[in-house]
Amino acid sequence: MNSPSDMLETIVIGNIGSVRFVNAGKMPVLNLSIAASRKVGDKEYTDWTAVKVWGERADKLKEHVSKGMKLLVRGRPEAKGFKRDDGTVAAELVLHANEIEFLSAKQRHPEEEPETSQDDSGTPLPLDGGSPPPSKQRGSRRRN
Repeated sequence: MNSPSDMLETIVIGNIGSVRFVNAGKMPVLNLSIAASRKVGDKEYTDWTAVKVWGERADKLKEHVSKGMKLLVRGRPEAKGFKRDDGTVAAELVLHANEIEFLSAKQRHPEEEPETSQDDSGTPLPLDGGSPPPSKQRGSRRRN
């Protein structure tokens, strides 16, 4: 009998705070920071998550993301510790993206041509560049 594989997956929904594409060497990387707000009592807090998209996926996605867009990101979390400039130790959550769903359309300047890519419809854009599987398309999810 086969046992299911272990899996650790995290979902983050929030707005893009920054976008940085790095193509140093053979592996392009798209680095995003995602801000998710939450309210506790009268206070509002913003939690930031670093998101990394690797390789050809990063290269394809870089043209479709911009600051302020709302995304849903699914991926494998990794906790990373680091030392700040003042010597204090801190940690951050880095999410290695497997799937990104656009929850808002890309902001365009008036002089730009409108885009007809999948991201404008709000359906998931799989990171392999292909069509989203039927189970991931908007409206095909079943609710109990």
